Amino acid sequence: MSLRKRTLARVSFAALCAAITSETAAADGDSASPKPSGIETVVVTASKYRSEKASTGTKTDTPIMLTPMSIAVIPQQVLQDQQTLRLDDAIQNVSGVIPSDDSFGTGDSFTIRGFDQNDLTFEDGVKLDQYSISGFPRDLANIESIEVVKGPASVLYGQAEPGGLVSIVTKKPLDTPFYSLDQQVGSFGLYRTTADATGPLTQDGSLLYRFNLDFENAGSFRDFIHTHRLSLFPTLEWKPDDQDQLTLELKYGTGSLVLDNGIPFLANGTPADVPLSRNYADPNVNRGPVAEYAVKLIAVHEFSDDWKLRLVYNTEYVSSPSQNAQYYAGDADSSGNLQRFGFTENYFKHWTHQIVVDLTGTFETFGIKHTTVVGMDYYHLNGAYDANFYAPASINIYAPVYDQPYTPPDPSQDFFVTELQNAFGLYAQDQMELPGSVYLLAGFRYDDTTSFDSGYGNAASKVHDTPSPTPRLGALWQPVQQLSLYASYTENYGATALGALTPDGKLLPAESAQQIEVGVKAELLDKKLSVTASAYDLTKQHVPTADPQNPAFVVAIGAARSRGLELDISGEILPGWQVIGGYSYIDGIVTKDDNTPSLAGLPFPGIPKHSASLWSTYEFQSGDLRGLSVGLGVVARGPVAAYESPDGVTYLADRIPGYAIVNAMIGDNFIVGSSVIRAQLNVNNLFDQKYFAAVNPSQATPGTPLSVIGSLSVRF
Repeated sequence: MSLRKRTLARVSFAALCAAITSETAAADGDSASPKPSGIETVVVTASKYRSEKASTGTKTDTPIMLTPMSIAVIPQQVLQDQQTLRLDDAIQNVSGVIPSDDSFGTGDSFTIRGFDQNDLTFEDGVKLDQYSISGFPRDLANIESIEVVKGPASVLYGQAEPGGLVSIVTKKPLDTPFYSLDQQVGSFGLYRTTADATGPLTQDGSLLYRFNLDFENAGSFRDFIHTHRLSLFPTLEWKPDDQDQLTLELKYGTGSLVLDNGIPFLANGTPADVPLSRNYADPNVNRGPVAEYAVKLIAVHEFSDDWKLRLVYNTEYVSSPSQNAQYYAGDADSSGNLQRFGFTENYFKHWTHQIVVDLTGTFETFGIKHTTVVGMDYYHLNGAYDANFYAPASINIYAPVYDQPYTPPDPSQDFFVTELQNAFGLYAQDQMELPGSVYLLAGFRYDDTTSFDSGYGNAASKVHDTPSPTPRLGALWQPVQQLSLYASYTENYGATALGALTPDGKLLPAESAQQIEVGVKAELLDKKLSVTASAYDLTKQHVPTADPQNPAFVVAIGAARSRGLELDISGEILPGWQVIGGYSYIDGIVTKDDNTPSLAGLPFPGIPKHSASLWSTYEFQSGDLRGLSVGLGVVARGPVAAYESPDGVTYLADRIPGYAIVNAMIGDNFIVGSSVIRAQLNVNNLFDQKYFAAVNPSQATPGTPLSVIGSLSVRF
C-alpha cells in the first residue's frame, strides 16, 4: 500500500465515536424519550477530555460550572488512550486521589483528600460491595466514564467516606448498532480480550441491548502473582412509551486471583532493600476462586417535563474464600527474619441489596427557580466467612526458603464470622437559581443504621447509629459565564468498618466528618478547557487505623484533619491537543487520639503532601499523518511518612521517597472495508523508575517497572 493510499485510509477514531454518539443522541431527541432523572449521567463525547455535566454531585442534570463543589470526570476517551486496566490507575488523573493497598492488590483501594476510601465505590449512584480483599478489582469493560466528587457526599448517598466519592457510569444501550472487538497483549503475560455490541432488538427501537465481555489472563512482575477472570455484562433497555424507561443490567464474573503482601518493612521504617519482584508468601497460597453476580434494575417514569421518578434495585453476591492465606506479621528483624501468620478459609460469601428512590422536580416560586430532589435509600448487607489461624515458619527476606513445614490449623479452633448491616436514609435537596447569577444549594439527610459483627470465638458487637440530620449548604456566584466562585459547608455520616474489629472484638463507631470548601471554576478557550481550583478544611472523627501493636486489628484514632489545595484541568488546548491532570497539596494530621500509644500530632502515613499528574495527547488533523495520535504523561508523588511501633510510636518523616513516572502512547487508525481498525502501543514507566506506589503499616507495594501494552481494535 502506498503512503498516499495509506494516508487516505486513515480516519479519526475519536471522530467516529463522536458521530455514533451524536446520532444516538439525535435519535433519542426525535423520539422524545424520557430524559432519565438523577444519576443517569449525560453521555460524554469520546473525542473530548472535558465534560460539561456530571450528575453524581447533585443527582440532577446540573452543569459542573453551576455546582458548588469540586467535581472531576474521566471520559471514555482517556480510558482508551491510556489503555487503563484498573480503576486505581484511572482515577490518578484526578488531583488528591492517591493509591493505597487495603486490599493487597485484589480490590480498588485509594485515598481522597488524605482519607482512606476503604474500598468504597459507587456505580450509577448505588453503593458497590466494599468488603476488602474479596472479589476482583472493578472491571472497566462496561464503563462509559468515571465521576469523582471531592469532599463529603453522604447527604445523598448514605454512609460514605468524607474525602470524596467515586461513581462509575456504565455503558448504556444505543439505538444505533455498534460492535467492537479489542485484543490487548502486554508485559508479564498480559492477555485481555474485550467485546462490545449494542443496538435495537425491535424495529421500533423500543427494546435495546448492550453486551460487554472481558476475558483477562495476566501474570505479574511479582513472584507467584497471577490473575485469571471472565466478566460478562448483558444489558436490556425497554421504552414502552415516552414517559417510561426500564433498564436491566446483569453481571457475571468468575476466575481466580492472588493477593499480594508487597515488600516488608525493616525495623528502621524503610522498605527492605530486596528485589521488587520478591514475594514472601509461599507459592500457591493466597489464591482463591472468585464468583461474582450482580443485578441492577432501573425504572424511570416521567410525570411531566418537570417531574420524574427514578427507582433502582441493586443486588450483588460475591463468593471468594481464601483457602490458604499468608500475611506478614510486622517488620523483618535486623537479621532479615520475617514472621508470618496465616489462615484457612473454606467459606466466604457476601450478599448486598439496595433500593434507591428519587423524585426530581423543577418549579419556580417568587422568581426563584428550584431543582429539588427528595428520596430514600435502603442498604442491606449479609456476609459470613469461616477462618482458622495458623503460624507458618518465619522466612529470611535475604535468603528465602519457601514451603517450610508448619503445624496445620487445629479444626477445633475454627471460628465463624457473621456480618449484618441495615441502613435506611431519607434525604432532600434544593438547588435555587436567584437573580444576579447566584445559585444556592441546601440539603439534609436522616439515617438509621444497625451494624452487627460476630466471630473470633464468642465475641460479638452491635452498633445502632441514629445521628442528627446531616446538612449540606453551598453557594455559587457566576459573575461572567466563563467564571464561577463557590463556597460550601458539608457534614458527613461515614461508614462502619465491618470486618475490622478492635483487639477486644468490638466494632468501631460510625465515622463522622465536617468540611468547609471554597473554590473557583473557569471555562477557557471558548469553553474547550475547564479548570477548577479549590481549598478545603476537612475533619473526620472515629478514623479506623491498624493497631500499631497488632496490625490484624484496628483502633479508632479519635479525630484527624486534612487541609489542602487542589487544581484540576481537562479539555482541548488546540484542535487535536487534549489534556487532563491535576495537582494537590494535602496537609493531614491526627488531631486527637486517646489510644496508647497515641498518634496525636502525627501526619497521615502514606499520604504525600504534594502530588500531581498530567496526561496529554495530540491527534494530527491534516497532512500525511492525519489520524495518528501520540500521548505523553507523568504521575508524580512526593515522599511520604511511615510509623514504627516496637515499644511506642515513632514518626518517620519522608521515609518513603517520592517518584515521577513517565508514560507514553502512539496509535493509528485504518479503514478496511466497512470497519475501522486501530493499532495502539502504550509504554508505562518509560524510564523504568523504581518506586513504591502505596504503603501501609506493614508493607510497601512496589510500582510496576517498565511495561508495554499493545492493542488491536476493530469497530464496525
